[in-house]
Amino acid sequence: MKVIVAKYLTPVGFRALTIFPFVIIRSKEALVDPHLIHHERIHIQQQRELLFVFFFVWYGLEFLVRWMLLRDRMAAYRAISFEREAYANENDPHYLERRSLFSFVSYFKI
Repeated sequence: MKVIVAKYLTPVGFRALTIFPFVIIRSKEALVDPHLIHHERIHIQQQRELLFVFFFVWYGLEFLVRWMLLRDRMAAYRAISFEREAYANENDPHYLERRSLFSFVSYFKI
C-alpha cells in the first residue's frame, strides 16, 4: 500500500480513495487517523480478492442500484457491501488477520 496525499484527487466529501496499490488521502492530518488507514487497508484486500477490475464493476453497479432504491447518494454509498464491511471493522486493528476470503459478501443486504 502506497499512500499519496493529494487534495484534488480525492472526491469532495471524502477523506480518502483507494485504487490498488494506492491510497489517496485528502490531507496530511488524515494520515494520523489509524481508523481511516485501516478502513482503506480493508478496501485493498477487497480489491485483491476481486482482481481489481471486478471490484470496481461490482462497486459501481451496487452503488447505482442502491442509489435508485434509496434515492440518496450518501445512503447508497454507506449501503455498499464493501463499505459496510470496512466501516464495521475499521476500529479493529486485527480484523485483516482473521478475515476470510470474500467476507464482504456477508454484508450484502438489500
